[in-house]
Amino acid sequence: MNVRESGIDEGISEVIVTTRSASGTFNAAPIGIITTTNEHFVKLYKRSRTFTNVQETKKLAANITSDTVLFVKAALDNLGEAHYSSLSSFPVLKEANSWILFQAVLAEKSTEYSLFQLTPLTIKINRKELKAINRGRNAVIEATILATRYLRVNDEREKEELKKQMARYAKIAEKCGGHREKEAIRILEEKPFVIV
Repeated sequence: MNVRESGIDEGISEVIVTTRSASGTFNAAPIGIITTTNEHFVKLYKRSRTFTNVQETKKLAANITSDTVLFVKAALDNLGEAHYSSLSSFPVLKEANSWILFQAVLAEKSTEYSLFQLTPLTIKINRKELKAINRGRNAVIEATILATRYLRVNDEREKEELKKQMARYAKIAEKCGGHREKEAIRILEEKPFVIV
């Protein structure tokens, strides 16, 4: 199985991970898949639903997409059932360009997170999409990652710093992004804690 053909390459690839709890509840969240030359890993924070679901099922699906609106909604809202499809009886996002179903095995743990080694079980490429690098798209991803960190931080000074960084990325997205990036930033701005 060639994971690179699906859109994941060496380094950290930002994807939307879908999981299922033992009782069958779906979850979607942006996560970075860490890829070395021949191995794949994911770092999951212990207070997250993604972590709990992976602990229960030992699986996750990487949904590769360049849709920034979907990325923001997966980070900050619960996606409804209409967003999901199935790959080998596991939940995936209909809108994704490709899906990779991974087996997840605990590799390392700390007090805050656990690192899982990932082994691809199934890959499906729905459409190959080549896009030039767009600073607006990248800025939305960075702002969204900062927003998820903001939710985990208790220190007020750190929160203010995160808000400043998010505002800087919002300006880049407005300047360099297309209509989907601008819509994604508007969704972020509607969250009362995010961008001032």
